[in-house]
Amino acid sequence: MHKIEFESSGRSMRWHEWLAGLFLLGLVGGVRAESAYKCVDAHGAIAYQAQTCDASQRQSVINIPPAPLPAPAPHYVLARQDEQAARPLHAARERASREMAYECRVSDGRVFYRLAACPHSIARESMNAAATSHHGKSGSTRSSGGAAQVASRRVPREEACREIHRAGAIGRDGHEFDEHVSTYERNLGHDPCKS
Repeated sequence: MHKIEFESSGRSMRWHEWLAGLFLLGLVGGVRAESAYKCVDAHGAIAYQAQTCDASQRQSVINIPPAPLPAPAPHYVLARQDEQAARPLHAARERASREMAYECRVSDGRVFYRLAACPHSIARESMNAAATSHHGKSGSTRSSGGAAQVASRRVPREEACREIHRAGAIGRDGHEFDEHVSTYERNLGHDPCKS
């Protein structure tokens, strides 16, 4: 049985004595205690204990509230709120990127369209080979070797798809570099121009 006794000389307890008493009461009762007892004997000595007082002592009950449940750390809540706020922004960016395409202009005047980003440059050999295979030309006025720079401009995907699939697009200089969806992808329903 744990007893903490304080001698009383007719004066009231000072704040630090009360604080020490409450601290010791917390140690005695522990977290499990729901109530404690303050016992005052005939000489005025005060004892705080977890069990009821003796019959010769004056007793008063001190109720101790249960310990609060642990709360999540504030940074978890803030991170979750930031994540939820970023979701609509991320979805809007994703939607905008699906709705945009690129018009690619080669430094020699060719124009082609891509649903993804344009290449930075195109090798002149590939340009000559593409021109020969698409137009049936045996020779080309473009010089071989090196690379031609490509500049890009964002355009609505609908416009790019229209230019890629336009009936007269085959006559456009640069049409051979347009981005085309394979028949396999189209059959699977992955044609971005159809969505």
